[in-house]
Amino acid sequence: MFWLLLGACESMPTSGSVFSPASVAAPAPPVVATGAADPRFAEPEPFRISSEEMSGEGAGEDEEDGGALDPVDAAVAVAARAPSEVPVSSVVAGVGQFPVRLVSTMAQAQPPRAVLGLPDGSEIVVSPGSVLGPEALVVMAVMDGRVQVAKVRPAGDHAVIESVELTAQYR
Repeated sequence: MFWLLLGACESMPTSGSVFSPASVAAPAPPVVATGAADPRFAEPEPFRISSEEMSGEGAGEDEEDGGALDPVDAAVAVAARAPSEVPVSSVVAGVGQFPVRLVSTMAQAQPPRAVLGLPDGSEIVVSPGSVLGPEALVVMAVMDGRVQVAKVRPAGDHAVIESVELTAQYR
């Protein structure tokens, strides 16, 4: 066992003094390959446009210089200058008009159904999962004498959903 330990040890040069540490050469810095950059990871030059170019003031200057636009670019430029129409949402049920009301329920039917009175005076039979587009309502559940609906309102790039429970006034 002793011979095995002696054979496994590496001999070092002496420092000349018993209590001074042996000098060790500093390790060489790692070699990094500096090849050409991989074109798959190259970032493209960012697109830059000035405010004058965006407002369309610079477009007339290009045409005076003789630089004519091809038909596709000309159509895009005309569409960009035209004022865009903002879609107007319809009035949500219950805001400024007579709200949707529950006329009757048929909870024992399969699927359960309910008769809703609409703001225009008409009546419609609905079941869970029915969507009433003009009123912005989704029927969630039909119970005996009650209907749970979700009122959906647009709010920018998302929607606000409010849960409402309608109760029949007459049984």
